[in-house]
Amino acid sequence: MEPNNFSLIQLQNWMQGMLIESEVNDDPGVQQQVNNIVNSSKRLSAVRHLDIYRQSYIARLRACMQNQFGALAYSLGKDLFELFADQYLEANPSNSYSLNTLGEKFPAFLEATRPDAQQREIWPDFMIELAGFEYALSAIFDEQAVENDNKPTNDTPDGGLKLAPVFYLFHHRFPICNYYLEFCQNKKPELPLEQESFCVVTRSNYKLGLFPIRGAQYYFLESMKKGKSVAEAADELIGKFNFNRNEFGAIWPEWRRSFIASGFFCR
Repeated sequence: MEPNNFSLIQLQNWMQGMLIESEVNDDPGVQQQVNNIVNSSKRLSAVRHLDIYRQSYIARLRACMQNQFGALAYSLGKDLFELFADQYLEANPSNSYSLNTLGEKFPAFLEATRPDAQQREIWPDFMIELAGFEYALSAIFDEQAVENDNKPTNDTPDGGLKLAPVFYLFHHRFPICNYYLEFCQNKKPELPLEQESFCVVTRSNYKLGLFPIRGAQYYFLESMKKGKSVAEAADELIGKFNFNRNEFGAIWPEWRRSFIASGFFCR
């Protein structure tokens, strides 16, 4: 087919198809199309020009996936991660001018293509949770939100406390946050055993903060995330966990100081 016979959208679709094909050298029909559309040079054929560009394109996408899922790549190992990434990219080619959302469907892809479909194992569940958490971190970092720098102090009354604008809670089957933090600190973590975990992710001046928390703290903060005041969240927590009100009153000052210091609250 001659390039003049292509509309712009057809040419774009053709080029995208060529970039994600593993090889074009063995198909005479494809070679002829490439020769009709891509210019050759004195040193390189049209097919070779396209192949160099394709390899660079795939390498760029792999690098983007590696950046978005660094802890997962470490967990799986380079070869296995690239295998999953290449399969994902073939099934979900980029359709955006930005690569920021390239890995958006990767956790769902890992779930749909998990290798233990016949006999479930635990390790894919960890990998899927880790992938979901890592993509969530990149989305939180890029989130459009007005950050509130009006930080409370230890003298701020409870009624004046509300959650920071960029504030997210996570509940996992595995110690995902601790594993991710150890990876970032280059501690070379081992694959963990299943263990319920909770964490908070905040953002201040485009710097993420990751904070492992306890289950009771998660449910308290979850109530505030739903719009409850400190007093209302305390009432819900006391009812949920059958706390004695005096017991909560004893631990609340410690929680409060920790939450303020960690940037969970604004005024």
